[in-house]
Parts: sequence; C-alpha cells; structure tokens
Amino acid sequence: MKNSLITGLSLMALLLAAEITVAQTGRMDSDLVGRTSKIEFDRMNKEGAATVAAITPANSALSKADDHLMRQVAMGGLMQLETSKVAVQKSTNPEVREMAQAEVEEQTGLSAKLTAIAAAKGITLPTTPDAKTQAMVSQMQGMSGVELDRHYVREHAVKGHELLDKTLSKVESKGQDSNLLAVANAAHPLVKTHLKVARELNSKLKSGKAMNSGQ
Repeated sequence: MKNSLITGLSLMALLLAAEITVAQTGRMDSDLVGRTSKIEFDRMNKEGAATVAAITPANSALSKADDHLMRQVAMGGLMQLETSKVAVQKSTNPEVREMAQAEVEEQTGLSAKLTAIAAAKGITLPTTPDAKTQAMVSQMQGMSGVELDRHYVREHAVKGHELLDKTLSKVESKGQDSNLLAVANAAHPLVKTHLKVARELNSKLKSGKAMNSGQ
C-alpha cells in the first residue's frame, strides 16, 4: 500500500514536471523568431530601418552600370515585399507572420529611399511587380496552412534573401555612386540578419518545431 502510494505520488510529480516543461517551452518559443529572440530581432530591424532612412539623396548622375544595379536592388526588394504581404495576410503561424511583417517593413522603407534617390537623380524606378513576381504572388494565393508557410520561408525568406545578399555584395564591389553604395552598406546587414533568421525558421518548419496557430 505504502509503495503504491509512493509510486502514485512519483507519477504525479513527473506529470506535473512535464506540464511545466511544456508550458515553459511554449513561452520561450513564443518569444522567438527562428532561434532569435523577438526583442533582438525587433532591435535589429529598427536599427536597420533608421540607417536606411538617414541617407540623404544626392542629384549626382548615375552611370549606366549603377543605374542597372539600382534597378536590380529595387526589383529584388519589390519581389520580397509582394510575397511577404501575402504571407502576412494568409499565414496562421506567428513566427512566419513575424518574419514576413519585418520583411514588409524593411522593403517598404528601402523602396521609399530608392525612390527618393532616383527622383533626385531624375530617373524612375519600377513601382509595380513584374510578371515573375506576379506569378509568385498568384502561386502563394493558392496555398494555405503549412504548405504556404514552408513555401514562403524556403523560397522567399531564404532564397529571396540569398539573392538580395548577392546583389548587395555586387553593388558594394562594383558600384560607384555614393548614394547607391550608402544604400547597400545600410541595407546589407539587415538582409544578412533576415537571411540568418529565415534559415533558422526554415529548419524549425522542416522539423515541425515552429509554433503552430493558436500556440
């Protein structure tokens, strides 16, 4: 009788400890985006946005090569912006929405600064998505749930940032215009941060460890 009572109490203690662990894990995961804390992620996003916003447009003319590079940055950012808007609208995963919302804010600020720089130089940048981006958006509109989350994070949060990373590296190595270089230097650290977080989140989604809706 005594042994049965001890066994029963021990089992209750184990169950209680398991519940506490699950609750603590849930709370910890709710404070993360990928493996990065939301507080740190938000801090880096605000810091990056402020650095881009501080750039003062100059009216110096762009060379043909710099004009091409600026358009590459603008179109890459526009693709990220449009696909991320869909993820914000349709995803039910808190971490995916957090990633996508940060991307929308980053690319909105970057687009505004590029537009201001282009206007100062007397040129016009694309303001609407091209056919490739429209096709990507349409594809995502037909998705939902885990399929949408995994597709967005893999194809746009990860691969999209890998492309932007390469484009900005090209600008930093080949660009000549001071404004264009300033944009690349200001935006690149945040692009690298988003790529890191996106890879972390992609790994969690693959393993099924990313937060689900309602958690």
